[in-house]
Amino acid sequence: MPVKIAICDDAAEDIEQLSNALSAYDNSFEITSFTRGERLMDELRDGSFTADLLFLDIYMPGIDGIQTAQEIRGIQKELKIIFLSSSKEHYQQAYEVFAFNYIVKPFDRERLYAVLSRALNELRKESGYRLGIRYKGTVYHRDCRDILYIESRDKLLLFHLADETVLQCYGKLDEILRELPEKFFFRCHQSFLVNLSYVTEVGDAYFRIGQTVISISRKYGKAAKERYYACLFSHMGGGQLQ
Repeated sequence: MPVKIAICDDAAEDIEQLSNALSAYDNSFEITSFTRGERLMDELRDGSFTADLLFLDIYMPGIDGIQTAQEIRGIQKELKIIFLSSSKEHYQQAYEVFAFNYIVKPFDRERLYAVLSRALNELRKESGYRLGIRYKGTVYHRDCRDILYIESRDKLLLFHLADETVLQCYGKLDEILRELPEKFFFRCHQSFLVNLSYVTEVGDAYFRIGQTVISISRKYGKAAKERYYACLFSHMGGGQLQ
């Protein structure tokens, strides 16, 4: 499958320069460009467009690149975002939206290709994150990184997804945990597994994911914070911001 790359930049000449550089690196890339963050968000929200990698300009009319990234993180946690900017002033904001990297304009191809190579390596590692959820003879295939949390209720497992849908199957949390990547998922309670990359707040006895509060059992309290912060820093490890 070809890698899908999106470019969002209001400057046509910058889009052309980046597109040419990306095509020279690998002419199989599927490259789609946007000139405004609003248009990109519209297509991501309605599911008409998906991407593996996004090059995102910071200074744009309407919603800027940082605001666009914040909105993207509300619906897609794992899209790799590489910021483009003529300024170095936004490194801290880039970390806060889990940017993969940050390239200062005008870029040189050596720097671009180094960042691109790391991003592609990460995508290859992550390609195995598909999970099959079987219920009443039907198998639903989902990217496990889209799971917010899993709830055990009676004999059912309820998979609460980022798009607000809920899938279910018969099973046990211990069994499903073995099928999930350890770096993302943590059992914090006898009835809950959480995807740590979606946690927006951690307290002494709870995780918060959006408006949902999930209890942390006493025996998991210390490990919960350790695992959450380890996950948080791993999201920043896509490459040093330079």
